[in-house]
Amino acid sequence: MTRRTKMVGFGTVLVVVGLVLVYNFGLTSLFHSPLFGDYNLTDPLTIEASSRAVVNDDVELLRWNNMPEFVSAPDDVRVEGVAAGSEPLFMGIAPADAVAGYLDGVAHDEITSWDSMQDDIVEVVYTRNEGTTDPAAPETEDFWVASVSGSGEQTLDWTIQSGEWAVVIMNADGSPGVSADVRFGVATLSVLFPIGLASLVVGLVALIGGGRLITSLPSRPDETPRWTLWGRSVLPTTVEGRVAALCAVLLFVPFTSGAMFGAPIFLFFAVRKGDRSLSLVLPLLVSILPIGLIVFLVLGILVG
Repeated sequence: MTRRTKMVGFGTVLVVVGLVLVYNFGLTSLFHSPLFGDYNLTDPLTIEASSRAVVNDDVELLRWNNMPEFVSAPDDVRVEGVAAGSEPLFMGIAPADAVAGYLDGVAHDEITSWDSMQDDIVEVVYTRNEGTTDPAAPETEDFWVASVSGSGEQTLDWTIQSGEWAVVIMNADGSPGVSADVRFGVATLSVLFPIGLASLVVGLVALIGGGRLITSLPSRPDETPRWTLWGRSVLPTTVEGRVAALCAVLLFVPFTSGAMFGAPIFLFFAVRKGDRSLSLVLPLLVSILPIGLIVFLVLGILVG
């Protein structure tokens, strides 16, 4: 193995490691640290039910989060809700058997399954439980371990305990027709800030070091394209072009999705060294789209 090949290989490894640290650990950790808020919440979920209550006994919905996979979700949860209608909103958490007894014979809807994508709960399936009984106003019951009620935005905080629990969303007077926008989430972790900051610094050092190592290599005089199309080389002919293509391929591997930043970086160097390979069109396209999406999301967080 020649010295040049070793330098290219080592530089490429540094670039990939740097991108993973910057994106998968650095930026992801910082975005989910207290730097951007005390809680990591979903986008608003619109709840519409003609019955008297909406119930969910899946605690994992309360613990919903898109935190990094290398940390465990905390037990401190939050439910934010605002009534879409004129009726004051009630939200409460209680033992599942107590809620079942309270709503026995009362028309209510139960959330039986749900799917999420990024910060959005995209689909919720309800199961209707018919009944004709008028429930007592929920605030008059004493089995709630946490509850809030009123007009405007309501915030319900609770620390998950062992056992079977259910969250109930109702009109404060128990009347039919529940309509509210609700968000679920968990508390952010303070440990993610130093993890994110350290990963960002180390990742940038690795990325810059690997990039300088590769781009400092002179072009080989025998690097000529084997295949051409309309006078353009089909395969990358410079080191930078090949690394750019590699970064684009790594976009499809979830753990190294941070490589989306690598393609435009090395495309710049490839073009600067005169590489006009048609295969670099793909890295360009697959890099611009996710980077544009990330910029849009970051601006939404900062502005919103």
